Amino acid sequence: MPARCGREFHRPLHFAVAILALLAAARAQADRASTPSGAPQPVEIKIVSTEFKFVPAKLWVVAGRPVTLVLDNSKAETEHGIFIPAFGFRLAAKAGAIARKTAVFDKPGEYEFICDLPGHREMGMIGMMIVGAL
Repeated sequence: MPARCGREFHRPLHFAVAILALLAAARAQADRASTPSGAPQPVEIKIVSTEFKFVPAKLWVVAGRPVTLVLDNSKAETEHGIFIPAFGFRLAAKAGAIARKTAVFDKPGEYEFICDLPGHREMGMIGMMIVGAL
């Protein structure tokens, strides 16, 4: 049996590796982009609450897309919350806890969010959520 030239032998191998890499990349992209039902997965936004502010205090979300707001209150000494009056969205976390809630904000615009516990807004717990059209 004649020996194959090194180039001829590696060509099919390179092609197979390239195909496998493309398939893996496409699968990973599909896994990140949708749930088993085909709906988009929620984007997760972490908001850290402290005495008495939100970090970040400005959020950007896409209208009509699910978003999970994560309120990290793990280093706070008191309960805090996020209330977005325009959407009736409310999320609360006890001192030392983390809470999360998924919602779809469907109206483009700029909306204030606050901690609506007594006195917290007045102490500076105010933020802005910008809902942009896709």
